Amino acid sequence: MNNFLNSELRLISAERSGEVIANEQPLFFQYWKDDCDLFIEPTVFIHECFVKTRRPKTWEAAAYDLLTWFQWCQARCIDWCNATELDREQFANDYTQAVNSYGNPYNEAGINRKLTIVAKFYKFSSSEGWYVRDISASNQSQSLNKGSLEDDSFSYTRLAALRAIEKDPLLRKIGRNDVIRPLQVKNLRKLLHQVCVNSTGDDRSATRDRLICDLGWICGARLGDVLRLTTLKFLSIIVEPGEEFKDFPLVIENGKGGVTRLVSTPGWLILNIQKYINTERSQSEAEGKHRGLKHTTSLFLCHHKSKGAGKPLTKSAIQKMFAAACCNSGITMLVNVTDQETGKEHVKTIPAHSFHDLRHNCAVLTYHAERAQGNAEPWKTVQIKLGHKSVKTTETIYLAHVSIFGEKQHITDIRKLIGITT
Repeated sequence: MNNFLNSELRLISAERSGEVIANEQPLFFQYWKDDCDLFIEPTVFIHECFVKTRRPKTWEAAAYDLLTWFQWCQARCIDWCNATELDREQFANDYTQAVNSYGNPYNEAGINRKLTIVAKFYKFSSSEGWYVRDISASNQSQSLNKGSLEDDSFSYTRLAALRAIEKDPLLRKIGRNDVIRPLQVKNLRKLLHQVCVNSTGDDRSATRDRLICDLGWICGARLGDVLRLTTLKFLSIIVEPGEEFKDFPLVIENGKGGVTRLVSTPGWLILNIQKYINTERSQSEAEGKHRGLKHTTSLFLCHHKSKGAGKPLTKSAIQKMFAAACCNSGITMLVNVTDQETGKEHVKTIPAHSFHDLRHNCAVLTYHAERAQGNAEPWKTVQIKLGHKSVKTTETIYLAHVSIFGEKQHITDIRKLIGITT
């Protein structure tokens, strides 16, 4: 008999849109020995609660979290529609004690995300009449005032100031983590040299990997921001002679949280990017066209001698490039990992930094550059550059780290802070 417990669950991405299906929407399928069928309840839940209002990456993350819950239920011989709040609690406890594919414990934020998705699914299922037991029923409703009377004497008179929230008693407490890890000056120099080491052009500062890193530590761009950049944004900017150190506004659309923001980009970096477009990128695009690929305006393409010539660079490709540059530069750290098969621990060498750490370098360096030019409120400039909603957020995160580079005087070019001229 075909049922939930003896099925193999799979997630499949929809290849085209339909009446109740969006393109790339995750679809749940149940497979048996001689049959397969759409797993309707979670598929409808993802469509109604995520696809209509969220972005594709959020759909996928929610679907995978829900899949882990269903697979856990199968391993425990629990039919999903008979699961209880005690089962959800045991699910959380099991994940707390488990390790991921790298041999590291799952963090509290990841476990909380899974718990929240499961609770939302069962709340939706209850409203649809698919589920009648107690998951999500124990969540406590609270009314919280968004503003204090000290901040706003009339806040209590506005309905918008009150909001009802549900408190999930199973969620793990997460300590605040404001730890940032900017690269030390010597390591940043070594990294920027390493990403150019394989360059064959005359101007190493205009190579693809160097430009990607420059966008991180000069402009504070996130990895997602870099991937969304197009040639059109840069080819339309004209940098006149003498404007190399002038900041030009660059629009980053649909950044973190779907927010569009302006990034200040120095003229010299724009000139280097334009040179890359006309040289290294042009070679990759020509090779891609020769292989039958369609034209793309994505700024960064795979190298022209690689299998992906002419194709846009991916997130994982940039992460691998950055990790390799760190390892080749000796910017590494040792960690203990556990072999999942043997249970034995061993020491592993991994990169000491991620691409996002360049954004922290941008904040610290911008602070010192602004101080050197006599700006009495350097945090405001850092806040605008990073796209934070509040200057308090910027100060809270970076205040303890601004001394890492020391005080520098009379500096107008941020590259001089670390002794780089090109």
